[in-house]
Amino acid sequence: MKPERIPLQTVLESTEKLMRVIRSIQAGAVFVYPTETIYGIGGRADLQSVKDRVYKAKNRPPLNPVILIASKRSFFASSGLNFPHAAEDLMKRFWPGLLTIVLPSAQNPEGTAVRVSGHPFIREVFSGLVAPLISTSANLSGQKYSPDPDIIYETFSSSVDFMIDAGPLPPSAPSTVVKISNDNKISLIREGAVSSAEIFRTVS
Repeated sequence: MKPERIPLQTVLESTEKLMRVIRSIQAGAVFVYPTETIYGIGGRADLQSVKDRVYKAKNRPPLNPVILIASKRSFFASSGLNFPHAAEDLMKRFWPGLLTIVLPSAQNPEGTAVRVSGHPFIREVFSGLVAPLISTSANLSGQKYSPDPDIIYETFSSSVDFMIDAGPLPPSAPSTVVKISNDNKISLIREGAVSSAEIFRTVS
């Protein structure tokens, strides 16, 4: 049986549908969902079984990192991340928004990428979640991302539990990605919707 393809609008307009989606995520579902930029595939970031399924669905090497996404910074509080002063400044200026910040932690010296999103689905679904979501592009590892929801659905129809379908997403630059060390050193990993000039002006 193919996974359910749930129109985004029904989730936003129906409390019953929203709560059903939230319960599925809390129980460990892996699903496709829209963001401000592209469709992502993910699930609860605090469940190893979910991580394993996401990597398997994408045919992705297990050492390749993924982004964690949430509607508020507070959802990252239990992730053991350090928040240097430069990160605090950038979060205040650009979150929610298209800035991904790689933060250091004792558990992960290479850092963990996190972003607060203002997308309506993310905002609504986090009214009932307790942990961030894994966010990684909804394409097979090594293959080009397709923006066509039909192609995305068919690609993952045997490996996800459901898809939140928002139709074709508006064109968007990707999120900008910066890495911040404990001593507030900033490294630009990818320039996207937020310019490097804005980044360094904010923390200067």
